[in-house]
Amino acid sequence: MKPNTCFLFVLTSLILTVSFTGCYRVQPNPGEESVLVYKPYIFGHGGVDPTPVSTGSEWCVVTTDHKEFPITPITITEEFTNMIPSDNTPVSFSAYLKCQIRKGETPKLYQNFGGDWYIHNLQASFRTMVRDKASAFKMFDLASKREISSQLEKDIYKDISEYAKKINLPVDIMQVSIGAVTPPEQVLTETKNTAAQNQSILTQKARADAELSRKQAEVNKAIADMAYQNQMKMTIAEYLHLRQLEIEKEKVELIKDNKNVSIIFGGLQPTYPVK
Repeated sequence: MKPNTCFLFVLTSLILTVSFTGCYRVQPNPGEESVLVYKPYIFGHGGVDPTPVSTGSEWCVVTTDHKEFPITPITITEEFTNMIPSDNTPVSFSAYLKCQIRKGETPKLYQNFGGDWYIHNLQASFRTMVRDKASAFKMFDLASKREISSQLEKDIYKDISEYAKKINLPVDIMQVSIGAVTPPEQVLTETKNTAAQNQSILTQKARADAELSRKQAEVNKAIADMAYQNQMKMTIAEYLHLRQLEIEKEKVELIKDNKNVSIIFGGLQPTYPVK
């Protein structure tokens, strides 16, 4: 065997040996796709395999890398701390972006946008959209009016969906949600104190109104008593005596059907029979 032929034979045998002994299996989990990236040492061309591994498994040589992507819906959370709305009172809240990588297009996603596709291609735009939309409203409107949050969610969803289509991102935007908007602690404390003061004022006003109503009722009753006394040409003593008798009658009427209750007339001698 010639030296050159011998060298090629040995080299080929070595490559085949390395190829068969240096293999591993790529097996994505359910709901995932694996993207294969070829990086040959000597022969062949490198690059991203356009067909992902989605079910079962595939054997690869050690020079082949792989990257897994979820193809089920995922929710990405962005925190906004002390964001300044239109009235310059900072608020904090969370924004949620629900999206889904299109099945079978993970190789395209990896090749064109990388493994950290959200961080490098969508995060800054999403945060800017949320901040710009929310900053147009006042703090209390953001915190207390659900219709404003709903409108924000619709507007941001529309904008981020259009942006993803514009850059040909193989990801479907499914939903945008805005979490509870919270003012700073000192603002919450002041709001609670103000609410307590307002409630105290309402309570005091209600009590004063009740006192005035009771006073007017007593005045009206006194006027009615005096009119009755004058109409019947009774002295004050006679009228008071009549009122005592009326009170006794009311007591008897109150307990007449209850055998277990006794009535005390306070030293006043009744002028009618009591059983």
